[in-house]
Amino acid sequence: MTKKKFTGKIRTDPWEALALGPAEVMLSLWEEYLADILGAGPKSGRYLVLRREIDKAGGFREIIKEWPSLAPEARAEAWRQLVTAARSRAEAARESCVRCGECCERFSPTLLLPDLALFEKEVITWNEVYTLRQGELGTSREGKAVPLKEERLKIRPIPGGQQCWFYLAATSGCRIYEHRPEQCRRQQCWGEPAPEIPSHEFLNRSHLFARVPEVWDLIASHRERCDLERVGQSLLDLAAGREEAGDYLFEALHFDHYLRQMLLDDWELTPAATELILGRPLPEFLRALGYQATLTPEGTFRVEVR
Repeated sequence: MTKKKFTGKIRTDPWEALALGPAEVMLSLWEEYLADILGAGPKSGRYLVLRREIDKAGGFREIIKEWPSLAPEARAEAWRQLVTAARSRAEAARESCVRCGECCERFSPTLLLPDLALFEKEVITWNEVYTLRQGELGTSREGKAVPLKEERLKIRPIPGGQQCWFYLAATSGCRIYEHRPEQCRRQQCWGEPAPEIPSHEFLNRSHLFARVPEVWDLIASHRERCDLERVGQSLLDLAAGREEAGDYLFEALHFDHYLRQMLLDDWELTPAATELILGRPLPEFLRALGYQATLTPEGTFRVEVR
């Protein structure tokens, strides 16, 4: 009896492809099966983590190595072994974080009201959080830059990147995972996006400093004299030829700069801590709008279109 040959039509009859095809065919079917059962793309962090675990539990390395010499019956048993491992791990991880680190590499969390306890327990400190003031540009769910309607506190990213301050890329681990912020706990990369956060749930500086007059008075004064909406309007008025509109803009730049310097010199705060109390420096806000604010050697600011 002549042995039936594999025709190369992998998906017309996958069982025939597994029984008679080479290891490359089995690998193609296996990757397709995993993408389907895990509900994630093969390049996603979640897929890669779960695949490593499934391959190890199912003995994939040994199976793929021995595949060319396995009889059809042995191949069927090996395939069942892999499928069983995949189903078991996929079911266990269906509604849970597998700590792949993908979200941690793309952004840092915005703090919510429950995260006030993280300050109280000193899990996070002033040096690891900065303020985005009302009117600053944030990013919508669609990835568009939009002015923020309310103040927000965020964990700092690493310098020059988007990765969360607490994420350790070398080990794909979070330094505060057991005490991670609320938004991290709500993140659901495995299913439907978490519901949009209502504005009243965001943590802000009043929750931290309203009962500390020496800090809160500085925040209130800075907010009034460096109001971002008024700064933005000053830029528009200047562009329209109304030079007197520059008074508020330049007064805001100087007040912002010298108040920060006072916090550094007299209060001995770090530059990072000043960005929690006052938000990011005003020149950074202008840069996002396409302007360059430069402090001259004479101690005054010059503003130019970038």
